[in-house]
Amino acid sequence: MLAAICTTLFFACSAVTGQRVAMRLGGAWGNLIRLLIAAILLGGLVFALTPDALRWPSFQWFFLSGLIGFGVGDVALFTAYERIGSRLTILLNLCFAPLFAMATEWLWLGNGLGAPVILCAVLILTGVAMAIRPGARSKQKVPLRGRYGVGIAAAVVAGFGQGTGAVISRKAEAVALALGVQGSGVTAAFQRVLAGLLFSALAVLVIRLFGARKNWESWRSPLDREIAPWLFGAALFGPVIGVSFFQLALQSLESGIVLAVVALTPIVMMPLAMITEGDHPSRLSLVGALLAVSGVVLLNLWAR
Repeated sequence: MLAAICTTLFFACSAVTGQRVAMRLGGAWGNLIRLLIAAILLGGLVFALTPDALRWPSFQWFFLSGLIGFGVGDVALFTAYERIGSRLTILLNLCFAPLFAMATEWLWLGNGLGAPVILCAVLILTGVAMAIRPGARSKQKVPLRGRYGVGIAAAVVAGFGQGTGAVISRKAEAVALALGVQGSGVTAAFQRVLAGLLFSALAVLVIRLFGARKNWESWRSPLDREIAPWLFGAALFGPVIGVSFFQLALQSLESGIVLAVVALTPIVMMPLAMITEGDHPSRLSLVGALLAVSGVVLLNLWAR
């Protein structure tokens, strides 16, 4: 249980540091540098400790999972950070991820969607609708930029990436197990981060070639002393330490319990967002967040 609680705290810290990186470096550029740092750290651990865990049959599935999760998902995540802040971004991301995961399992694996799933989905969507009302948007210490609606859509896409990527990742783990490969969470994270790094690099290239000049000329150097702590925090708390603790939690607890604890991340990070971003949710937004998170918790403990 301690590992699951630590995962929740690290994911919350990853969100607030990631939001600051997105605001100071730009979402696409900041995400690319963050994934580059994570890939170097994870790669060093994998090649030093478990190089034999990298096998082509399972790597293909982990890579596909990473393209959708760390690629599409994280590019969208950092796009949302710039526009709606970390609190709403993580709320939408973590609340929609299990819905997209179960929809993927239904379409791909044929798993049924019973009444408990539908009930939880309604509860989640109702809470989210209350939480994202424009009137709940507060004044930020660092002013947000971009359209609010685009940020909402990007956060939902991030949830799609995380949920769908998780389902494909479980397929990759099954293939690795069939091959007799005893990997680890770090090994899986490294393979997925590599794919995300490639997708993010392509996204930055497209923005540089075809995007408006003002969208990339403001990107600052990641070597800036003011940015470096936030950047390393975003890389360490999320893909490196956070994911490692998440895998450790899954080894000692049932997945439903772990996911239910991690689903509390949007609630845990509210005080952090208040301190770092000046984001004070309205009463309606707070009630909506509690409803949505309750739906996710029930979905993992009850519906599954």
